[in-house]
Amino acid sequence: MAEPLARSAAIRLLEDAVGLLRQVRFSVFLTHWLGSVPLALALLVGWTSVTNTRTTDAFWAGESLILALLLLWMNCCRTVYAGSLRRHLSGAAGVPWSARRAFRMAAIQSFYGATKLVVLPFCLLILFPWAKVVAFYRTLAVVADRADLSPREVTTQARRLAGYQPAQNWAVLALLLLLQVLVTLNLAMALALLPQIVRILTGYESAYSRSGMYFVSNPMFVLLVLAVSWLVFDPFAQAVYCLRSFEAESMETGEDLRCGLRRIRATAGVVAALVLLMTVAPRARADVSPAQLQKSVEQAMQAPEYDWRFPPAPAAANAPAIVRFVDRLITAMRRVAEGIGQVVGRLLRWLFDRLFPKTSGNPKGGPPGAGLDWTVAALLALVVCAGALFAWQRQRRRSRPTMEAAAPVSAVRIDAPDLTADALPEDRWLELADRFTAEQNFRFALRALYLGSLAWLGRREMLSIHPGKTNRDYQIELNRRARGFPAARGLFAGNINAFERAWYGQHAVSAEETTQFRERADHLKAALASPPGVAS
Repeated sequence: MAEPLARSAAIRLLEDAVGLLRQVRFSVFLTHWLGSVPLALALLVGWTSVTNTRTTDAFWAGESLILALLLLWMNCCRTVYAGSLRRHLSGAAGVPWSARRAFRMAAIQSFYGATKLVVLPFCLLILFPWAKVVAFYRTLAVVADRADLSPREVTTQARRLAGYQPAQNWAVLALLLLLQVLVTLNLAMALALLPQIVRILTGYESAYSRSGMYFVSNPMFVLLVLAVSWLVFDPFAQAVYCLRSFEAESMETGEDLRCGLRRIRATAGVVAALVLLMTVAPRARADVSPAQLQKSVEQAMQAPEYDWRFPPAPAAANAPAIVRFVDRLITAMRRVAEGIGQVVGRLLRWLFDRLFPKTSGNPKGGPPGAGLDWTVAALLALVVCAGALFAWQRQRRRSRPTMEAAAPVSAVRIDAPDLTADALPEDRWLELADRFTAEQNFRFALRALYLGSLAWLGRREMLSIHPGKTNRDYQIELNRRARGFPAARGLFAGNINAFERAWYGQHAVSAEETTQFRERADHLKAALASPPGVAS
């Protein structure tokens, strides 16, 4: 599980769910879509049948039976999907399926899948128990996959886990609803503009492009957008509640600790080697007192790059004339920006009228003009030029680090207080460290090795390099992003301690300590290159 950080528990839960979905195999997603895609297609076909006046009652009764069976199939596939996520969290091995286990899961989902269609709308009307009821049905999909629980125990377990931290449950549900709305709106805009974009770029006229706004106002379009957005977003929502139920169960049974012990058992060889290395390695002798070390740290924290940590100074009650003049200037600039925004809005409305011309005098849904107006062509050419300029600028920014890397390393001052790891690539830092080692300047060599390690972690996107971050910030960020690599976190913490003792504490660095630092950095790369939970 994620470590407690200074942020909202709901935000942490959503971020952990994203990390969980990035770790699982693609076949896990297929188990969810194997049940949800047929149901979504059947709902679209059913809506077409309902709105068709020629549909008979017997035909609609048959389609209703098919929809009920597909709903049961979707709930069972969602249970298998949630169980796979939970086994990935706990590190437990999968239990082979049997006919008895499959029948019990189908019985549970057939009963609760039917009650959900009635209970959820009713709870939405009175609103107060809605979050707990949603959590109950989502948690039921997680625990129904377990073979060691009876149907009564599954219900009891889901109800108990759904009551865990009600405030967090409401916050998570609000954020999920907001994200669902954003996904739906983005998808609706993309699908609404797609026929017109195809017509503009290729000149191909279709029934969708000729229909204009009637394509968007069609109820089938709304149902299609809702179905696709549900297919995309529902696996993430189920992963959030899977993490929440695992966290609630861990508070009672310590399942997260057992998961950690399983990973430690898997990496027993690496842990034993590290313990042996720590036992055999000679202890570093402190050449400075703790008071001097604390004084050096406080002096380093007074550097200008850490001024962002302090809150801005409050404005004076009686501001001078120059301050009032600057405030008026900022207000005027804001008004100018608002005016520019209005002009851009009118331009977009005019462009929208060009893309969707009014069909006055023509029947509804009639085809628009086949030719493009010269103004629309000019705007398209402007957009293409702007895109090409943006791509060229981005290519220049990408090639700039390569040009800077080709510069000689002697241009870099290793003792500069504002030196960051992104000033040189990793191989240049290692070249600089070898040069300082040959000169027997082991203190500078240790800093070059440390910056090279940060550059490698930044290139692997395990860290984000920033001049305002401290070593403690880098350690917290790596612990958050490398939860599945306990050996890598320990090695990085050891290198940070060695670097701070040498650089800020003025500790005399030997060649042996420099070699040990380089070995720990190599072991760190090997640990992060291996799969999570596997010894490198």
